Order: sequence, then structure tokens, then C-alpha cells
Amino acid sequence: MARNKNDYFKLIEQQVGFCVEASKLLEQILCNYSTESIADQREKMHAIENKADELHHHILTNLTSEFITPMDQEDILMLVQIIDDVTDALDEVVLEFYMFCIEEMPVYVSDTVKIVNRCVGAMFEAAKELKNFKKPEKLRKHLVEVNTIEGEADEMFVNSIHELFSHETSSKILIGNRAIYESLENCCDLCEHAADIIEQIIIKNT
Repeated sequence: MARNKNDYFKLIEQQVGFCVEASKLLEQILCNYSTESIADQREKMHAIENKADELHHHILTNLTSEFITPMDQEDILMLVQIIDDVTDALDEVVLEFYMFCIEEMPVYVSDTVKIVNRCVGAMFEAAKELKNFKKPEKLRKHLVEVNTIEGEADEMFVNSIHELFSHETSSKILIGNRAIYESLENCCDLCEHAADIIEQIIIKNT
């Protein structure tokens, strides 16, 4: 009974599931952007982030009473924290559209958010395979995919900033759009960080 309650592999998979839910909503918001609806969309995104926070706290509470865990407690703590950071980062993108009063969609955002969605999806596949970390061949393929997609996001970010500063003269638009591009890039950076933590877990246990 207790083992089912504290199935950390399942809990981590559920936690990344909230990242997937948030990234899909983010793509929907940004690919059909409307200044009139951004406030309502912000509330929808924040509701997902709140549910993710609740699960995060649930995992932490479980860990405080556990003597034996399937991986080192420190590794679980690091991983669930960075996964929580991914959800926060996705939420922050929508918040920045609201804060900076973005009126027109920046040129590369629709392509970038699709990359973010793919990166989060690859992280979810890795989370589902995490239970097999002692036989990591399949798991490592998902980690490589996360890293590859993050590399695409890096290149997209460079091109986005270059395009922005090559053609835009309004300081308001420069500040707002740069913040948006940086926030989207941060989502993929955090996914890569999660993948790096999983790789460290593999190395320690094989």
C-alpha cells in the first residue's frame, strides 16, 4: 500500500505530465494569440501551475518520511525541483505577454513554442522510462532527443534576437519581445537540465 502511494517514478511522470499540459496550452495560446483573451489565458495557465505545485509539495512531503527510495533522495529532490521549474517557466511566458502588453506576436514565437512543446514531450518520454534507469539504453535515447531539441531552440533564439535587433527600433517592443524569446529559451534550457540530472542518476547507478 505504502509502495503504491510513494511510487516516485509514477509521481515524477505525473509531474512532467503537468509540464506537457502547460506546454500544449502555451502553444494553443501563442499560435492563436489575442490581446483580448490573454488575461483569461493567464488564469488557465496559472491553474495548471498551481496543480503542479501541489504535486511537487506532495512529493517533498513523502520524501521527508521515507527511509528507502528507489534513487538517492538528493537526486529525486533535484529532479522534481527542476521539473517544477519547467512548469513555472511555461507559466512565466504567458505572464510576460500580459505584463509587457504584447500587441503583435513576435516573428519567431510560433515556431519557437512548437520547439518548446517537442522538448517537453521528449522530457515526458524520458520520465516514463525513468523506472528503467538501471537498463538505460531506451532512456538515453530520450535524453539525447531532449538535448538535440534544446540545440534547435538555441539556434532559434540566436536568429530571433538577431532579427529583432536588426529591424526593430521601438524600445518598448525590443524589451518585451526579447523577454519573450528569453523565456521560451529558458523552458528548453530547463528541460535539458532535467535530462542532465537523469543522466547523472544513470551514471551513479550503472
